[in-house]
Amino acid sequence: MDRAGRQRWPIRVLAGLILLAAVGLLWPFAGWSWWPVVIGLGVLVLLYLLRLDRLLLGWAPHLAGLVVVVLMAARSDPWAWGLAAGLAVLGVGFVRLPDWWVVAVGVVMVVAFGAGYGISHYRTATQLQAEQAAADQQYRASRMALPAEAFLGAITSDIAYGQEVKACGLLGSPGGEQLAAAEGAPSCVDAVRRMHGRVTNPGKYSNPRLPKGTVTKRADGTATVDGCAVWPAGTTAPGPVLGRLELRRHEGSSYLITGYTPCGS
Repeated sequence: MDRAGRQRWPIRVLAGLILLAAVGLLWPFAGWSWWPVVIGLGVLVLLYLLRLDRLLLGWAPHLAGLVVVVLMAARSDPWAWGLAAGLAVLGVGFVRLPDWWVVAVGVVMVVAFGAGYGISHYRTATQLQAEQAAADQQYRASRMALPAEAFLGAITSDIAYGQEVKACGLLGSPGGEQLAAAEGAPSCVDAVRRMHGRVTNPGKYSNPRLPKGTVTKRADGTATVDGCAVWPAGTTAPGPVLGRLELRRHEGSSYLITGYTPCGS
């Protein structure tokens, strides 16, 4: 083998190892997608079928590997590309020892781009969590908002048919905690479960008739729903008597529950 051949062979090996390391690094950042690998193998097969490997002087596998790296990098972000480049420089530095300056450059690149990737994705994850929390809060608010006249029937229906989570979602906070305290239960869900056990006529209990004056709306956007007036003392209620619900206007004619007071308080 001539001198040029002896020099070319180690470079090919080094380039192949760098490409394999880059593929291994970028693959997780590309979502473990297989299609870049499949396309790279397709390019390699095509190069051999068209006899282009001879023109490439043995670099056909490296070209196919480069295609895989480029496709994976396109699905990653610049920080991942820089991290892959830093590993490549680090690999070259180890081969060129004792030229430690190349190793030092590789270490600096790996640390810098690795830190940048971590900080960038931490911020992205934090932003996504904040956006998701805001969306969840808005969704819960829209689900809990009802016309004032509909709250009592919605809650008694949930109690009648054992929908503890729905009932407590409507009551919200501190309404749920106040109901639990009134029932002597450790949580709103436990309180609703206890109340469900005292329902004697689910059909009647879930469709209460609201006497005149049950709902009081005020000019400041607050309202009160007096569940105590639906089944007053001396009447046989088909289930546990619900107390008074304090509301505030949410949007338009819809309200949210802001508090609960048991009858007799």
